[in-house]
Amino acid sequence: MPVHVGRMDSEMTVIDGELPLTEAQIEMLVQIVIRKLEAVQRESQKSSEATMLRRSAAPPTRVCD
Repeated sequence: MPVHVGRMDSEMTVIDGELPLTEAQIEMLVQIVIRKLEAVQRESQKSSEATMLRRSAAPPTRVCD
């Protein structure tokens, strides 16, 4: 079973009834996938907001020293 998460590629084989990963490894994999999905969603949101047409100019942004 090929698995691809961001920069990680792995090939996994499961033999009938045996789970090759421990509970901790599965949890870590799930957390990696969740973080990757959240990052993709944030980037999509930022891109959408950056290209959105507005009726007026955005308020000025104060730059601190």
